[in-house]
Amino acid sequence: MGLFKITKYAGPHTCLMNEISVEHGNLGKSMIATHLLGMVRQDPAYDIKFVQQNVKDRFGFEISYHKAWQSLKAAREQVYGTWESSVKKLPRFMAFLQKLNPGTVVEWLNLDTDRPGVQMLHYVFWAFRPCIEGFRSCRNVISVDGTHLYTKYKHKLLVAVTLDANQQVLPLAFALVDEESLASWRWFLQMLAKHLLPNDDDRVCLISDRHSGLISAINYVPAFKFPRGVHRFCLRHVCSNFNKKFNNIRLKDLCWRAGAEVNARKFERIMTEIRELNEEAYNWLEMIDKTQWTLSHDSGWRTGILTTNMSECVNGVLKGARRLPIVAIVQITFHRSVRYFLERTTRCHRMLNANQEWADFAFRIFEARQAEAVHHIVQKFDYNQQSASVLTLSLTGQGSHTYVVKLKHKTCSCGKWGTHGIPCSHAIQVSRHFGVNASNFIPQYYSIRAYRKTYQGRFEPLYGEEYWDPVDIELVHNPAVRVRRGPGRYVSTRIPNEMDRPQARARQQYQSRQV
Repeated sequence: MGLFKITKYAGPHTCLMNEISVEHGNLGKSMIATHLLGMVRQDPAYDIKFVQQNVKDRFGFEISYHKAWQSLKAAREQVYGTWESSVKKLPRFMAFLQKLNPGTVVEWLNLDTDRPGVQMLHYVFWAFRPCIEGFRSCRNVISVDGTHLYTKYKHKLLVAVTLDANQQVLPLAFALVDEESLASWRWFLQMLAKHLLPNDDDRVCLISDRHSGLISAINYVPAFKFPRGVHRFCLRHVCSNFNKKFNNIRLKDLCWRAGAEVNARKFERIMTEIRELNEEAYNWLEMIDKTQWTLSHDSGWRTGILTTNMSECVNGVLKGARRLPIVAIVQITFHRSVRYFLERTTRCHRMLNANQEWADFAFRIFEARQAEAVHHIVQKFDYNQQSASVLTLSLTGQGSHTYVVKLKHKTCSCGKWGTHGIPCSHAIQVSRHFGVNASNFIPQYYSIRAYRKTYQGRFEPLYGEEYWDPVDIELVHNPAVRVRRGPGRYVSTRIPNEMDRPQARARQQYQSRQV
């Protein structure tokens, strides 16, 4: 009797289970990583929870968090390489980036080794030419922030951004450093001054948190010191530090209101309320220079920008990229900038087709204030100074306020005009009485012309690695940079604090007061 063995069956499978099973011996990280390659290449922010769900949907098996993490890590390394290999490629990539996009700035601070021609990466700074040129059409405000990289090593990414005519984030520059310190912040600020503020008459407002290294670094960079520049604190960070010490929601809300208040008299009232609640809390705030954390004493330098959230917005964009090697990070900042320029050029064309003179941000505020102005009563005082008093009445008839407007000095005692630079309703009504077009007082950095100029720069697309030219330097990773802990579930380094929940409400209140 002959025997035979079936080695292959091409018919339909009937042994599949109807229910999801946990794990499978043959479903290893290599197989899962291969399955993930396309998704990781398309979306650097592809997360572990999506890996688990994708494997469950595709293969019918649930995998552990650890296996999902290992598989995702392997897929990322196949697509983007390891950190060490990426550092070696960085000089070639940066040189090629500059070759195809002339004017792109790359600055290095490397450490020597005992091997000729070999250096260790310490700091690297990069800024794209269209972004540098676009800054010249924006207000002179730069926000800086530092963010963690969730790679094998504990590097930091320093970011500088500004706001365009439409109050949207424009990335300006980036730097990879080993840590946030006096040395790293000093070097980053020096690079910003060198490439963004090359002229001695450039004026700038720098907004940041209260990191001690950054505060000390400013003393070494004249471009950010008065009279060329001023340093302002992020109000959210001030309030967070304040609440960590006093742990009182009522005091915290008053702190925010004090910092966001544009009228000096109303600011003093809020401070008095804080003092009545807690003398120590009042003294704590009094120790901080009022010009650095309040709008009422800012003299218009920060143009109404209260926080560093614009740079934190960039941090959000980079959230997925922060787990990738350095070349991939630079590539993502490049492509994100390209996307910003394309999207905003389209938006600018829409505004031009609508015959707008000002970008939407200023246009809407000005329109709302025009509508409010018709209810004001004006008494003119001086034609040369174009000064007048303005009586405001509430719609209910309850209460009234009198403000003084001086058009020649571009001031109103309400304080709103000096915040964003957009005339308040009182100034608009006084302008009508003196036969002046109030829109002429809106700063040009809010104009459609400035908006268009900001994004008129062009990027050139990049080719693959096989086109990168050789360079005469070999760059290696600096082993002195600390290694993170081993694999496993990472806990976010961004610790939610008591400011997070009420912050949205506080911002809404602040924004409503600007109209």
